[in-house]
Amino acid sequence: MSIALIIVTISVCILLIGAGSPIFLALGGAGVLGIFLEGGFGGLSLIQTTVFGSVSKFTLIAAPLFILMGEIIFQSGVSSDLFRFLSRIFWRLPNGLAVATIFASAIFGAMCGVSVAAVATISVIALPEMLKRGYDPKLAAGAVCAPGALAMLIPPSLLFILYGEVAGVSVGKLFTAGILPGLLLAGLMSTYVILSGLKNPIKKATTSYEETQDESFSRMVLRLASPIGLIVVILGSIYLGVATPTESAAIGVFGAYFVAFFVYRSFGWEKFKMTLFRTARISGMIFIIFVGAVIFTQFLNLVRLPDFCAQFIIDQDLSPWTTMLVIQLMLLGLGMFIDGGSMVMIITPILLPTMVALKWDPIWFGVLMVTNIEMAVITPPVGLNLYTLASVTNKVNMRTIIQGTLPYVGVIMVGLLILIIFPQISLWLPRLMH
Repeated sequence: MSIALIIVTISVCILLIGAGSPIFLALGGAGVLGIFLEGGFGGLSLIQTTVFGSVSKFTLIAAPLFILMGEIIFQSGVSSDLFRFLSRIFWRLPNGLAVATIFASAIFGAMCGVSVAAVATISVIALPEMLKRGYDPKLAAGAVCAPGALAMLIPPSLLFILYGEVAGVSVGKLFTAGILPGLLLAGLMSTYVILSGLKNPIKKATTSYEETQDESFSRMVLRLASPIGLIVVILGSIYLGVATPTESAAIGVFGAYFVAFFVYRSFGWEKFKMTLFRTARISGMIFIIFVGAVIFTQFLNLVRLPDFCAQFIIDQDLSPWTTMLVIQLMLLGLGMFIDGGSMVMIITPILLPTMVALKWDPIWFGVLMVTNIEMAVITPPVGLNLYTLASVTNKVNMRTIIQGTLPYVGVIMVGLLILIIFPQISLWLPRLMH
């Protein structure tokens, strides 16, 4: 293995990213350079075969389908009903509207699978309501911004699709593995919010959110039964082995169109075109990054860097706990500068031999990785959820958003530690799958 070649190639990649180059170009360009320097034109001739074989896999079709389903749900108006429904349930708790916001984000994340979509949608409804009722702006902003990250862990998760493809793990099992950890994190976030409410109760007189609504509660429940039932059908079909993730994604798209057209009746031709356009744009962005990562991974495999890293870690004779801690700290640091999808596709091939050598369950490790990445979207400078919230509201500034969101980094760290100590939380449901 040529250490100098690896240093040069990785340095080129870092310099391109630092210069503002698109991530796919940085990965792909550096990968092509490394492959050429190592294998000449003969090595370059293998790129097209590798790329085509990677992007033409049946599992990856689930990604654009789930994105389309999320866009349809996003445009249909489900989020408004969802927040009002949960507000009527939790309003008696300390900071009850914030608790409702957390669970609304978690459930909506299960419907769309995209964290920024959950933040953009829920914030428009929840943030004004909390501020109107005297909530601290930092607490209100954090309760909207941080829980949106749960969309990456609670299925259907796009990161799980990418991780499953790169690591060669069942996407269906990854989906079910993310359910209990997602609920755990939502519970921990709610606990933090409730304790904050007990310590600093809202002094301004507030009224029940239920008292401010004229709409029939039963009618709202009936409307919500369709989208929530759709998620149950999707996850249930995967869990019971009735459908693959790709097939369940197709079912989800048809079901989402049914909900939007016939239940909410708020889906016209313009929204239909918008969902297709946005799905094509997001899918194109994901797949072009995937192609760049495939090329870069081909270079890493060519110089056998993953095997070298695994052997290096084993030679240090560190305990599995210490090794896990070092890896999680590395992921936390990388997450501050690289988006989640790119990190999954870059880091997974490098760490895969280490997982095999230490006999870690790849499904468990995938849950840990995605949980770690959740912190990346709520921490600067690449915290997409922070910028999303700042762009959709003028009621709080970026400083307030960051101050309100940073405590949730500690909350997620606690959840990550629990998932490391108790792997059964992640593995119990997958082991029961048909």
